Amino acid sequence: MVDNLINPVFSFHWEIQNPDRIIKDQSAVIVCNHQSALDVIGMMHIWPFFHPCLPVLKQELFWSGPFGIFCWLAGCVFLNRSNSEEARKLLNAKMNEMKEKKIKCWIFPEGTRNNEGHILPFKKGAFHIAVQSQLPIIPIVYTPYSKFYNPRERKFETGKTTITVLQPISTNGLTIGDIPMLTERVRNLMIEEFSKY
Repeated sequence: MVDNLINPVFSFHWEIQNPDRIIKDQSAVIVCNHQSALDVIGMMHIWPFFHPCLPVLKQELFWSGPFGIFCWLAGCVFLNRSNSEEARKLLNAKMNEMKEKKIKCWIFPEGTRNNEGHILPFKKGAFHIAVQSQLPIIPIVYTPYSKFYNPRERKFETGKTTITVLQPISTNGLTIGDIPMLTERVRNLMIEEFSKY
């Protein structure tokens, strides 16, 4: 796996907490904080616990060279962030297929990378999908990288990251009107976990 090649080179250590909370044999929407490209390495590390899963990526990554081609071949979903309605329709169509095949969907609800030591406000796309499909949300939190990684300071040292799986959150019976409340509830739970480190 990718992480088995990269981790020894940079001496990354990943610890996974509560992987048993990942619902087996059922579709779900996974939401995760997004600090840097290192998140992808962590995703590969935890991948066996929630496979099959399709990450949702910004459309710009499709044109990023070999990485974009690899992601496209792997079936990743690319979203046009400048057209939220088009992005929502694409995700809705994809979720019907994912429910049938019991595939999970991984989304970074902050919408962009943020390595400033806090969690940005969430975009609501992931929560629209979860509510409209009546799928559970599984929040995942990466601990801060700041102790060993800071691109502004050109700091890139050995380090350890904990990936914590929070309790799944049911969307049964929720409607579109509940989405703002649900979004803030999930974000607050993730902030609480992130703040422990």
